Amino acid sequence: MPGREFAVWATGFIWLAAVVTGFWFWERYDSTPGGTGETALAAVATAGDRWRLTVFVHPRCPCTRATLCEVAGLATARPELAVRVWIVCPPNSPDGWDRGEVGDLARHISGADVARDTDGAEALRFGARTSGHTVLATPGGAIVFSGGVTAARGRTGENVGLGAVRAWLEGRTGAAGAPVFGCDLFTPGD
Repeated sequence: MPGREFAVWATGFIWLAAVVTGFWFWERYDSTPGGTGETALAAVATAGDRWRLTVFVHPRCPCTRATLCEVAGLATARPELAVRVWIVCPPNSPDGWDRGEVGDLARHISGADVARDTDGAEALRFGARTSGHTVLATPGGAIVFSGGVTAARGRTGENVGLGAVRAWLEGRTGAAGAPVFGCDLFTPGD
C-alpha cells in the first residue's frame, strides 16, 4: 500500500524533525547566559589577607549545581580562599525555602560561609541577577572578576570564567568577567 508507506515515512520524518528541533532549543537554552546587573563599584569586605570568592545562588535553580561543583573544586585546591555563598530568597519566603539540594551543596563546600540573602539585597549590591554569579576580590577588597564559572547551564569543565579566577589566584591577570549561566535570581520587575 503506497499511501500507508508514505504515511509511515512522513510520520517518522516529522517525529525526527521534532526531536532534532527540541534538542536544538534545549542546547540553545543551555548556552544562553543570564542577565547581569550594574557592576559592583564598592569594594568587598576584606577577609584579612585572603582572597574572597562570593557566589550568589537561587536555591531552586538546577543549573547552579555545576557552579557549586566548580567553587568546591576551587575551595579544595585553594584552602586559603575565603568563600561566601549567598542563597538569594524572595521577600516573605518561608523558613526553609533556602533548604534543598543547592543549599546542601553550598554547605558542603570546604570552609564556605553560607548565608541567606533575604530580598536579594547583597545580590543587588554586587550586580548579580543570575544564579551562579561569582565575584572574586583581592585581599584588599578590590573586585577583579565578576561573572560565571561554568561554560553553560549545568555544565562543569574548563571555561573562561573558571580560568580567569584561577589566573587571578595564581598571581596572573585573568579576565574581568564571563557570562553567567543559570536561572534568574529575581522575577521580572524586582
